[in-house]
Amino acid sequence: MWVEPDCNLPGGDSWSRQLLYGQNYFKENFGKLARLDWNPDSFGYNWNLPQFMVKAGLDAFITQKIGWNDTNVFPYRLFWWQSPDGTKILTYFPFDYVNEVDDPFRLVDWLRQFDANTGFNKLLVLFGVGDHGGGPSIQMMIRIDKLRELLIYPAIEFGTAESYIGWLRKHDLTYIPTWNDELYLEYHRGTATTQSNIKKWNRESEVLLTNAEKFSSLASLFGGSYNKEILKAAWKNVLFNQFHDILPGSGIREIYLDADKDYRESYKLADFALNSSLHFITERINTSTIANGNPVIIFNSLSWKRTDIADITLPEGDINDYTIYSIEGVEIPSQIIEINKLNRKIIFVVADVPSLGYKTYVLKQIDKNLESKEESTLQHDAKEFDIENSYFRVSVDPDNGWIKNIFDKQLNKELLSGYGNKLQLLEDKPKAYDAWNIGLTGIEFPSTFRNAKLVEDGPVRKVLRLYRDYLKPGTVKSFPTEDFPNSFFTQDIILYNDIDRVDFRTEVEWWEEKTMLKVAFPFSVSDTVATYEIPFGTIKRSTILSAQWDKGKWEVNAQKWADLSNDQFGTSLINKNKYGYDTRKNIMRLSLLRSPNWPDPTADRGDHSFEYALFPHKGKVEESQTVHKAYEFNYPLITLLTDFHKGDLPLEKSFVEILSQNVIVTSIKKAEENDNAWIVTLYESKGVDTDTEITLPVKPSKVVETNILEDDGKAVEFQNEKINLAIKKNSVVYLKFYL
Repeated sequence: MWVEPDCNLPGGDSWSRQLLYGQNYFKENFGKLARLDWNPDSFGYNWNLPQFMVKAGLDAFITQKIGWNDTNVFPYRLFWWQSPDGTKILTYFPFDYVNEVDDPFRLVDWLRQFDANTGFNKLLVLFGVGDHGGGPSIQMMIRIDKLRELLIYPAIEFGTAESYIGWLRKHDLTYIPTWNDELYLEYHRGTATTQSNIKKWNRESEVLLTNAEKFSSLASLFGGSYNKEILKAAWKNVLFNQFHDILPGSGIREIYLDADKDYRESYKLADFALNSSLHFITERINTSTIANGNPVIIFNSLSWKRTDIADITLPEGDINDYTIYSIEGVEIPSQIIEINKLNRKIIFVVADVPSLGYKTYVLKQIDKNLESKEESTLQHDAKEFDIENSYFRVSVDPDNGWIKNIFDKQLNKELLSGYGNKLQLLEDKPKAYDAWNIGLTGIEFPSTFRNAKLVEDGPVRKVLRLYRDYLKPGTVKSFPTEDFPNSFFTQDIILYNDIDRVDFRTEVEWWEEKTMLKVAFPFSVSDTVATYEIPFGTIKRSTILSAQWDKGKWEVNAQKWADLSNDQFGTSLINKNKYGYDTRKNIMRLSLLRSPNWPDPTADRGDHSFEYALFPHKGKVEESQTVHKAYEFNYPLITLLTDFHKGDLPLEKSFVEILSQNVIVTSIKKAEENDNAWIVTLYESKGVDTDTEITLPVKPSKVVETNILEDDGKAVEFQNEKINLAIKKNSVVYLKFYL
């Protein structure tokens, strides 16, 4: 891979790039591909990794980190590790690092145990200075040479991991066990949360880069440019910062200063590529038929038709009123939001924006002498402490500021069984490895609810804002008056008309020490398992932790969402830029912030802004639109103001369509080694074998199956722009099409 990355936090497309760029480096510099995934020090391994590894030409995997478990002893040393789609990879677990060859009896005991566990009497030992096989010292080599001379000591030979795996493959490996689950590390659980800002950079960079690749590809298919080298440079910064002691938040302070610079550089590059491609497409749209106003192009980077929120930032200092119209001349409900004293934006709900395409609207200025819009953003103290739209009624307890009810009018269900959206400040004192480990003591600190304001009550959204603060008990301040709080919280509860989710936005000024912040929702539904998103897939984990192997999974990783549901209904807790969850019975919590002192004493201190949302649905999560809603929450619609001009593209268009809603197109990029070929990445999201049809923006000359390395594989049937495809459940598919 490009680096030794964290193996839970990067998204699916990041995994494709880690392996593609890493293998291309091997090919360019050593004339061969790697066969072995060498990843000894990452903090657990997502369930889809075998599929990714095999699709990148790897056939074996080595790590020792699961030996650090604090609850269970992993049962196998040699096994087949299987992904949800059935892909298997040969996996070997050595016992530990050997930083010093100072205990030859320990090595003999390891060999004895390995023989008993596997039946093999040859053991691979990872040795060298450092914590995972750094260079051996002269003293270490002298000790090994002395052991080799002892006739009573097991034979010692020097070799490579690849040669050892080759020796294993000479034997019958059909009988060795299969592990059909994630490789969860029962340790270092805090790495899903520590250093909030780098988690935010990672998710937003993945979104921006895949958007830039998609629209650059679409532009290039119609004669525009594809900024391949710019996109590759941007990706490499992001991949580097997925290193397993950077992205998990377990690095020293200085690396986060460097990482911030890298991310900003990548943002500039990717934003340039995205805007260049969007402007190229926009210039080809025929807006000359629009009578007056400013044409607004709304781009949808996702592979399904969607109804969602769009916004347009108005010129700085502009005090005029505006409204939005469809191209048919129908006024669309809109609302002007004040960002600060000089900046405003107009928000509105757009319906049925085509998949991987666009739709045109019109922005018109209102003559204040003829017409006035209702003032919708005047702040006033909340009296009823609740807000309501056609989907939900949300009620807040005026005594403590927590949500006491969320009633879903469509399902006719109350979503909560107790106080929800509760910010929990939890004492967090790990015994070791501050940034890595969570050490909850069971103590929860109270925060103080100050007041609430209804800050928006308009035709598009309603926003109830809650204010609270926190002073750690026992804290002594030198102010002459009452103690002054350490941390401050502003929470917005947001209901959008025509959007069937409840949004939350939290602003925090965080100055705590040895404290973890979670938000808790006690749902009115419960089950023995909850479902979590992993890279290009899902996993179910216990909510009761009664089985021995589940007892260590009290804090788990997820990508964009987690869900708790039964046969009747369920609720998904969707996040933007967060990765840590826990679910006990009916209570689901999202981990928001930590404040370890080592190795970075400034970790997470300062200002933060984060968003999450609730999406209730009928039936089990597999029957719901949770996957789509989570993508929509993380991939907002993109708006672009333009002028009146002629062009050969219509005012509304889908470039790529797919018949099956359970098949998600995540990226479209130009092939690395062929400027006349493009790579489409897609995956099956609900565990169902699927026959589907994909419509491309142009007629290809050839379509083949490919892999992460972009090799040509079996030919794929197509007719004109339409590709017929059979997709195995839970599988990731890479297609390559040529013009």
